Amino acid sequence: MNFDAIIDRSGTRALKWDDPLNEPGKPDILPLWVADMDFAAPTEVTRALEDRAAHPIYGYTREPKDYAETVASWYRRRYGAEIQAGDVCLAPGLVPSLGIAVRSLTEPGAGVVVLTPVYYPFYDIIQSNDRALIAVPLGQDGDLRYVIDFSAIDRSLEAAAEAGHRAQAIMFCSPHNPGGRVWSKAELDELSAFCKERGIAIICDEIHADFSLGSTPFTSIADRAGSEEPRIVTLGAPNKTFNIAGLHLSHFACAQKETLARVKRGIAAAGFSQPNIFSIEAAYAAYRSGEPWLEELIAYLRGNIDYLVDFAETRLPGLTAIRPEGGYLVWVNASELIRELGLSNDAELVRLLAEEGRVRLNPGSKFGAEGSGYVRVNVACPQSLLIEGLERIERWVSARKKGA
Repeated sequence: MNFDAIIDRSGTRALKWDDPLNEPGKPDILPLWVADMDFAAPTEVTRALEDRAAHPIYGYTREPKDYAETVASWYRRRYGAEIQAGDVCLAPGLVPSLGIAVRSLTEPGAGVVVLTPVYYPFYDIIQSNDRALIAVPLGQDGDLRYVIDFSAIDRSLEAAAEAGHRAQAIMFCSPHNPGGRVWSKAELDELSAFCKERGIAIICDEIHADFSLGSTPFTSIADRAGSEEPRIVTLGAPNKTFNIAGLHLSHFACAQKETLARVKRGIAAAGFSQPNIFSIEAAYAAYRSGEPWLEELIAYLRGNIDYLVDFAETRLPGLTAIRPEGGYLVWVNASELIRELGLSNDAELVRLLAEEGRVRLNPGSKFGAEGSGYVRVNVACPQSLLIEGLERIERWVSARKKGA
């Protein structure tokens, strides 16, 4: 696969590329923000979609008989998680499925814990479903890596209970988004034991699971969801892994039968019964044939991350890039640069960088108050585009400092 190839996505109604700030006479915005990739999906996926599109009737469809086993085999092979086909059920896109999990495993008014900063749809999902948000800040070690502060969780649980919102679930990302922490087996064991002791369900978003980049191997919490560890549900999807996010398909993995039954009732209540005809064709082909492509992709992403970390260190003083252990989204501490430029916050930095520097990033504050002063950079693009984006940032910073 040639990951250096630049594929023009403009005019395709791409959220990432058809930017409202694009206008004649100015360079198009270079997007290093939303979490899809600028690489062609595996050839097998494209071929499966083309073959199905060639048939002119697009009616209701079934999933392949062995789809659940295909997913379970992926978990066993890639993560060492001993799940079976009967532990897997198909679901709509991952974000709607998070809502299904919340409604299935908690009651209105109950508390749901999130570890912040965190993927921003978590906040809306919890609050729009009439659950109480319990935001617990993650700790950071000397390398700015996020760590789970169990004492802080306990304090927040007590405060929420006093306010009438007893916690019934924790929703978290593995690997964590933002920051790219791949939680170790020991950390997941401790979290499982902590939640089991307090009667708290675990809802785990593992959509970035296939991008384990560092020395810590990815461990799926699905491996802890047996009958002795009730109320643990894992959500996964091929969407990020194979760059088919616009096809919106996910799955639940849960070995605890009563919990899985509750989730299945929640899926039915949400009105989901058959997969989108193209989503299932793409996902099936990806899981069966896309592994060699994925291995090449991971090697390429490591190179892009190395480039960004080195560039920030040598040419962008004021920015500290935190090397992710998983995923292709790099969390960058920009607080020093914000002060140097006399800006008010990360949102202003991101706005001006888009308007003047013609590069779009995610503001860290969008992920919660603990993300203030950070930006998130997506490196899943041809390296030449990443280089152009970083050099635009460098020129913009230099111009800003001269004009100050």
